[in-house]
Amino acid sequence: MNSFKDANGKIKKNWLIGSIAIIVVIIIVGVMLVLPKQLDGKYSHTSTFLFITSTDTLKFDGDKVIEYADGKKTNSGTYKISGDKLEMKISGTNMTAKLADDKKSFVIKSAEGMSSLAKGFKYTKSNK
Repeated sequence: MNSFKDANGKIKKNWLIGSIAIIVVIIIVGVMLVLPKQLDGKYSHTSTFLFITSTDTLKFDGDKVIEYADGKKTNSGTYKISGDKLEMKISGTNMTAKLADDKKSFVIKSAEGMSSLAKGFKYTKSNK
């Protein structure tokens, strides 16, 4: 315990600064671990083909995702996030997307079957 104090019996500045830095790092890591690793809310993409416009919306809640086509519920499934990779399984179809750093949008990178037509589509979080 004497190594923490100088000749006058006062705590050394280096030890005090080092201890505070370690505590701050522990707090930051703790906060990062508790931050949600899930999406919340609605993300939409609007497409126009031959003068017909349609909006596909994915609503995230907990670990569940529900798909809406022009406001009507069409499919549901689950999802998980690993870093910036968003993996969804909607009605048995696997899809992978790249999530933006701010989690306000994502771009479909790959999908199975007919859903592969969505490759490259950007979904943006709705403020509603």
